[in-house]
Amino acid sequence: MKNKKTTFFVLLCSLGMLVSSCDKEDLIPEIPEPEPTPVSTPSGSTTPVPSNADGVMWAIKSTSSVQGFTIEIGTAVGFFMNGTTDLVNVGTVSVNSNNLSMASNNAYTFAPSQTMPTGLDFSSTEWAATGANGHAAFTYDASSLVFPTGSAITSPATVTKANGYTLTCSAVSGADSTLFMIGNVSKTISGSANSCTFSSSELSGLSVGTSVVMIVPYKLMQATVNGKNYYFGKERVNQLAVSIE
Repeated sequence: MKNKKTTFFVLLCSLGMLVSSCDKEDLIPEIPEPEPTPVSTPSGSTTPVPSNADGVMWAIKSTSSVQGFTIEIGTAVGFFMNGTTDLVNVGTVSVNSNNLSMASNNAYTFAPSQTMPTGLDFSSTEWAATGANGHAAFTYDASSLVFPTGSAITSPATVTKANGYTLTCSAVSGADSTLFMIGNVSKTISGSANSCTFSSSELSGLSVGTSVVMIVPYKLMQATVNGKNYYFGKERVNQLAVSIE
C-alpha cells in the first residue's frame, strides 16, 4: 500500500511540473511594436504571454488520464517583467496565501506537495506579491474570472507522424482561445474550437517515443495595478500520454 501511495504522489507531482515548468526563452516572445491585446504562444509553452504585459499570473486546472487514473490538480505560474522581456524577482508571490517557488530564471511556480497532493482548489483566486525590482507590493482578487471548460481528449494514443494527427475533445466552452499541443508543436485557435489537425510536415521534427498531447482552453483579463499592466489568466489543461511513431 505504501508503494502505491508513493507512486501516486510522484505521478501527481510529475503532472504538476509538466504544466507549470517554464523557460524564459520559451515564454517571452520578442515582438516589435506590441499592440494592446495580442497573445503569443511560443512552441512548447502552455502559458501565453500578452506582448504588452508587465506581469502575467496563471491559475491552472490540469486533468490527466494515466493508467486508469483520472487526476485533477491545481497549479499556478507567474511571470514579471520590468520594461524588457527579461523576468525579474518581485519578492514573494502567492495565490490564496500559498507561496509560489521562484526558479533560477525568476519564473514563479506552484506545484503539488505531500501536504497538498492535488494542489490548489481555486475556490478563490487572490494573488499577492511583496514587491521588488520596479513592482510595488499588491494584492488582486481574480476570482471573478471563470475557468473555461474542456472535456477529455478523445484522439488516439498513437501519433503517426507520416499520417498527420487530429487532436480532438468533445467540447470546449468559455474560452478566449484554445491551444492544441503535440509534444512541443502547438497551434492556438478559436476559443470554441474542439479539434485541430496537424500535418505530417508539422509533426516531422518530433522525436519518436512517449510524449504528451494537450488541449488547453484559456481566458485572460487585464488590470492596471500600481501603474503596471498585469494580466490574470485561467486555463484548463487536458492531457493524454501518447506514443509517437
